[in-house]
Amino acid sequence: MKYLFKTGILMLSISLMVACSDDDNDDVNTGEPQPDTYNTEVHLTDAPIDNAEVEGVFITVTGVKVNGTTIEGFEKTTVDLSSLQNGETELLGDVKLESGTTSEISLILDNETDASGEAPANYVLTTGGEKNALATSSGEISITDQVEIQENDDNEIILDFDLRKSIVTNSAGEYQFVNDSELAHSIRAVNSLEAGTITGTVNDFGSTESETIVVFAYEDGAYSEDESSANGEGVLFANATASSKINESSGEFEIHFVEEGDYELRFVSFSDEDADGELELDGEVEATTTSEIDLLGFSVGANSEVNFDILIVGLLDL
Repeated sequence: MKYLFKTGILMLSISLMVACSDDDNDDVNTGEPQPDTYNTEVHLTDAPIDNAEVEGVFITVTGVKVNGTTIEGFEKTTVDLSSLQNGETELLGDVKLESGTTSEISLILDNETDASGEAPANYVLTTGGEKNALATSSGEISITDQVEIQENDDNEIILDFDLRKSIVTNSAGEYQFVNDSELAHSIRAVNSLEAGTITGTVNDFGSTESETIVVFAYEDGAYSEDESSANGEGVLFANATASSKINESSGEFEIHFVEEGDYELRFVSFSDEDADGELELDGEVEATTTSEIDLLGFSVGANSEVNFDILIVGLLDL
């Protein structure tokens, strides 16, 4: 009888161990299998601001949330957004996510001081060395874009903070963030696995005598003549997906992290005509390409690059 009793205890212990092993991937509350999650990095990048007076734009991030999950161990970080152009990114951290479409992405900004405690949390640095403080009313920016998370550990959520759309000057000439609703729309979110790049070289940049030419990428059919008029927040070309300045010396431009789809390019000239440090709109530039790809209708695929050789024809009337 002692032998049978000990054998029974041993069999019960083995059964419990097997049951516990089977439950390792189950939800502790429901007993249902837990969904697979995939490591996803979150990066910050920037589209350029159309202002010759701006030396840098700094923001102080205190947290990032995706689908309600906060990046663990995140430390308050101050980032110079204007240094993150032409595909450069700043890694904010990573988070485990289920596959499928994200429901919420939030960027949380400090409104007090930067990471050093010696400067405003968010500010525009001018060429004259002034720090023009910026602030949001809530501190938390709920980004409107949704991102598709794939079933692998190579997902990268890119948050493209479009400075041209997010910062304007008020009647006193001071820099400020647009309202919270517009600010949420000025940050584009895309998975780098589903994005490509648009590049090009302008061969005769000086023919318009422009100080700056900006290339705007629009989703096919999204451009209208109204884009050259400022919206309620004072933003020009507000519906552009992304933009890039043409390098004055090389004539090159790069637009990164463009979600796969159909697009068109628009070229726009800006100059500081009144020497106040701010660029004014000259007009749209007529451009053509020597390649077979149509500037006003082309496709961008995931992990692909679309390259153009551009010829400037002249300045169009506003």
